[in-house]
Amino acid sequence: MINQSKKRISESKLLFASLGNIHSRSQFGGYSLSANGIMFALVSEGELYLRATPENEKQFCLMGMESLIYRKRGIAISLRYFKVGERLWAEPERLLSLAKSSLEGMLHDIKTKKNGDARLKDLPNISLSLERLLWQVGISTSSELRAHGACTTYLKLCSVKQNVGLNVLMALEGAILGFHEAALPHDARILLTQWYISHQAVMPLPAC
Repeated sequence: MINQSKKRISESKLLFASLGNIHSRSQFGGYSLSANGIMFALVSEGELYLRATPENEKQFCLMGMESLIYRKRGIAISLRYFKVGERLWAEPERLLSLAKSSLEGMLHDIKTKKNGDARLKDLPNISLSLERLLWQVGISTSSELRAHGACTTYLKLCSVKQNVGLNVLMALEGAILGFHEAALPHDARILLTQWYISHQAVMPLPAC
């Protein structure tokens, strides 16, 4: 399977060469593909997956592309990467165009985040329902979320909703750092868990 992934990486580098300097490294149990430092695809178990953006995710779904399932500690997590099937490999120009849209979407997201005006639901882990809950506590942009931090934001959420849970705290930190909650760095998870436990003595927070 490793040889199949390496072969797919080589094929991808050749096809996507016009997008920039294509580089790969270990990521989510597979290998990331980036162009000039911007990650836009993954190779996992010999298959290529393109990163979905708000602009092309619906198109990927309509094309019947399957999302990548990442498993961590036995939990299945659906990532925003969609599988490129053999039919699409047979259309290199179309595949290159789709990869370009993924790259452009990532560049747009990075630019938007730098400007501090990204919509909350476009951040990792932030669902539409969580976005609406954040609005209720006066947090409506990614810059406001970063300014408050995960812990302060969590306490605000607890003031308007019961049974928020530790998983939401982890999700908020992941949104701020740009990680899916399941891929949050180990050190960050430990610090947040310690903070969560210490605040149980101050206010009765629900267990996950």
